[in-house]
Amino acid sequence: MSAPPVSLAGKTALITGAGGGIGRGMALALASAGANVTLAVRRKTTGDETAALIRSEGGSVLVVEADVAKQVDVQNAVDRTVAEFSGLDIVIHNANAGDSAHPVALEEVTDESWHSQARVTWDGALWLAQAAFAPLKRSSAGRFILLGSAFGLHGAGFNPVYAALKGGIKGFTKSLAREWGPFGITVNAIQPAAATEPAEVFFNQYPEVRAAFMRNFPLGRMGRPREDIGGAVVAICSDEFGFITAQSIQVDGGLYTAV
Repeated sequence: MSAPPVSLAGKTALITGAGGGIGRGMALALASAGANVTLAVRRKTTGDETAALIRSEGGSVLVVEADVAKQVDVQNAVDRTVAEFSGLDIVIHNANAGDSAHPVALEEVTDESWHSQARVTWDGALWLAQAAFAPLKRSSAGRFILLGSAFGLHGAGFNPVYAALKGGIKGFTKSLAREWGPFGITVNAIQPAAATEPAEVFFNQYPEVRAAFMRNFPLGRMGRPREDIGGAVVAICSDEFGFITAQSIQVDGGLYTAV
């Protein structure tokens, strides 16, 4: 007998950076599992696009324009979510700075680049955790999920800022898990590898690079934002995952195996 699909009916999730890519995939997966979803996005137009996809499938969604580099915006996103859906059970910090994926040598890193990325990755995570703590405590099964990266585990040459910030996310995950465990809130990070729209554009231009890169995946492919990354997040948010916390979970088809 096959297991029934995971249901998150009655749960409410807030996702930062859900206007496209992995964030959109997670939002669609959570909504399809029955959760109410708030999309906290820097540009409302991208959030509206994701919301339209969710509504077309009968999902419940709220779009809030929010720059996670601004504490007042983060607090407003949480407050509006609680007001709209009468609670908050799942929080996912997915937003990344726009220049975080651009290769850069250490000697070329500017103060502004460091601080602009840190405001999104670190400040955003801190402010989101502070704003969400009270409603997550009221949840019967609070979930706080941070987006890490294998770059923060193995170190990435020519991307030292991103590697440093994502390495810090691993420590923040462990610390929050210890602090929030007594309240029944689990805290985990995921390290995804997904075929997002920009990745597909790049690989279509350089198919020989795609072929070489795919050989690094034991499963032979990159993840799908909704089915693979989103599906893993739905599982983490389910009751079946309730005894797992403080972990950095590779959702990458075996790309990085040294954890």
